[in-house]
Amino acid sequence: MLTKRHLAIIRAALLFFDEEMSPHSPDVARPYFEEPLERELAADEVGQLRELLRTVELRYLCCNRTGVTVPSQELLTFELALNVENSLNDRLATVLLTSRS
Repeated sequence: MLTKRHLAIIRAALLFFDEEMSPHSPDVARPYFEEPLERELAADEVGQLRELLRTVELRYLCCNRTGVTVPSQELLTFELALNVENSLNDRLATVLLTSRS
């Protein structure tokens, strides 16, 4: 389950990537991608992603074991999601809520 701590680590890694890779040619970052990107990374893309992730809120959605059926559309907080995660019959989907501009 993706947590606020995980999100903080992702934000820090993106900041490092942005500061260390973005000033250089896109070729410098290429080895860090497990699969090649369909198109070259634009100079401002990492910054845009950093801004998006800076403002998201984490929520969770309960799904069945196969991840196909959603018994309830209620978005759960971290505390409620912990209870669901311990259930043998359910899985969790992580939902990132973006702020409205």
